[in-house]
Amino acid sequence: MPSTGTTIRNIGKAEFMSIFHQYQGESLCAKKLGLYSNQCQDPTMKSIITQMGAQCQERANHLATLLQQSGGSKFLS
Repeated sequence: MPSTGTTIRNIGKAEFMSIFHQYQGESLCAKKLGLYSNQCQDPTMKSIITQMGAQCQERANHLATLLQQSGGSKFLS
């Protein structure tokens, strides 16, 4: 995901919760794809699944950064 250099500091509760839920979804997706990749026998499928997992993790990391900038560090695991 390209970085825009945008920071957010003052967001509303609804926006924060929306970003947080998206972060949780992306994190869960990355974890599941990691497990699926470990179980996959076909090298081509394993590569595709690993790549998808990395993309999910990148999005989760970006969302985590946004949450931290808005003061939500305590909600991130």
